[in-house]
Amino acid sequence: MKRCRRLLFALGMVAVQIAVAGGGMKAYGQFTFAIISDPHASTTAHRTELNTAINYIIATKDTRNTKFAFVTGDVTWGGALTNGTSSTMMSAKRTLIRLDTAGIPYIPLIGDNECHNTAGTTGVSYEAAFQKTFSSQYNYLADPAKSGLTNWKKESTPVSGRYLENFSFDYGNCHFVCADFASRTTDDESGNLNEDVTSGSGTLTWLKNDIATCAKPKNENINIITHIPMITDTSLFGFLYNDYLFDSTEMSTITTSLEPYKTNIAANYAGHIHQNYTKTVGDIYTSYTTDETWDSSTGLYDGADDLITVRFVTVTTGATGMSYSQDVVVVDPVLYANLPTPEPGTLVLLALGLLSFGGWKASRRLRPIL
Repeated sequence: MKRCRRLLFALGMVAVQIAVAGGGMKAYGQFTFAIISDPHASTTAHRTELNTAINYIIATKDTRNTKFAFVTGDVTWGGALTNGTSSTMMSAKRTLIRLDTAGIPYIPLIGDNECHNTAGTTGVSYEAAFQKTFSSQYNYLADPAKSGLTNWKKESTPVSGRYLENFSFDYGNCHFVCADFASRTTDDESGNLNEDVTSGSGTLTWLKNDIATCAKPKNENINIITHIPMITDTSLFGFLYNDYLFDSTEMSTITTSLEPYKTNIAANYAGHIHQNYTKTVGDIYTSYTTDETWDSSTGLYDGADDLITVRFVTVTTGATGMSYSQDVVVVDPVLYANLPTPEPGTLVLLALGLLSFGGWKASRRLRPIL
């Protein structure tokens, strides 16, 4: 019975995509961007789950009008270093490149996992390996003819010996700024403003300058993307989470710095804590964290699940401001283990699948765990 329902759903999904694409209709607003968090793609199993998430993003590209995808840090960790890059990072890159090929540029952020690995006796850090591995992707993103992104800016690295991966770009009326708040202190998984630098700009300074000078054609047009959520937890169970977030002093510095731009700042999108969680920070922004793409059933703070999760954010331009809708999707690992390609002449079957589509869903919205 389950197999039959999945088949009917798959046929229905393809029919919907054909109908929407054929009619030129934008079913999900002006445009959509996807968020993948913490794929930890250092094992075959994790890369398989990441690949399933990618299959879903590609399969729904036209219906959602998905234009690009963020990978919000902890892309991978460890692996043998060869010529200054990591074997596991290169494997993850070969998986992610399928998004570029499908016309959905992927945008990698560095996470604490990449920062805390070292190369043993070689003295080469994995944050340096991250920069070398993904420098070609950043060059690709910087070319608007290839990526569709405009006004690309990236801070030069290293800064005081650190590879602070701070960059920004525009798409339509929106400005996206990606800030590196991952601590470089061993075993420190909390947020760090990375301001203790002796040359160049620390992360918070870079973020403030970028937001101050970027175009602001609409209200709530700025989105801040980070690995570590720009929040602190003051709830009863906050002690479980604050070792992975910002402390109250750092949060006060962040909010004071961003307060002058609250009319234009919409949201912070992040990962790191391995769950779907939404928290409003004053009247400045809302922070959305996205669950990882693999089984985290043993973690203390990440909950017990084996769900492949992708967040889609749909952006709509209004008369005076931008509006956003969130769709957190659990990807079916059976339906999307391989990217389906409809055969010519199956339109009758697809239409039958469309008729059955209303009775079953392969994705659902998730409520915050906290």
